[in-house]
Amino acid sequence: MSYKFTQQSNSARSVILQKLKKQVEGADYDKLPAETGFTYPEISFEDQFTHFVQLLRNNQAKVISTSETELMDQVISELKARDISSLLYGADSPYSQLIEQGINQSGEQVELQDYDYQLTDNKDKLFNHTPASITSSNWAIAETGTIVRWPSQNEPRTMSLVPPVHMIIVDANKLYCNFSSLVKDQNWKDNMPTNALLISGPSKTADIQQTLAFGAHGPKELIVFVMNSPTDINL
Repeated sequence: MSYKFTQQSNSARSVILQKLKKQVEGADYDKLPAETGFTYPEISFEDQFTHFVQLLRNNQAKVISTSETELMDQVISELKARDISSLLYGADSPYSQLIEQGINQSGEQVELQDYDYQLTDNKDKLFNHTPASITSSNWAIAETGTIVRWPSQNEPRTMSLVPPVHMIIVDANKLYCNFSSLVKDQNWKDNMPTNALLISGPSKTADIQQTLAFGAHGPKELIVFVMNSPTDINL
């Protein structure tokens, strides 16, 4: 039965393609107007950064300007404000030492959980006993207010998809004007990731009566810690 279905599907597709080809037979493409390339306007880095932050905030993300010396004090402050005493992190991630030192020196009762387990055997632990996570990021996109993550073995994609509170560290020096410039500059055509996450805010859906709701199928909160913010911009 499945074979017949495949044969019918292929036949229907062939018919459709033949009809489309027939419609354009004899078309003179030289009469089409010449296409002009689009050139993005020159925008200062400060304006790009301001736009990036504003779009994130429009999408209900909390954006905090920080530095390496201030980061963990601000992280702990956000955890305390939500009465959270457990934080998931990657032990070999770019900021792991900073996170570990900050928690140890703070004197606060915050348990660091290293994501060193398989999801299949720890679903209850991850979905029911992991209130918050903190991850690094790779780049950011000003045009759409988007943070780009390439999940790794140390920081798998689950870290930013499951915990109710997702904290993410962004380096403003890695901000691109638009997605096209990021892909070109980072040579994605020859270095495509197996998985890329584009994050623009907490999870949201409008499936129910077309009413936009945040935090429906993932993090209810996104907290963005931005390092190397332009000094003349007050967040």
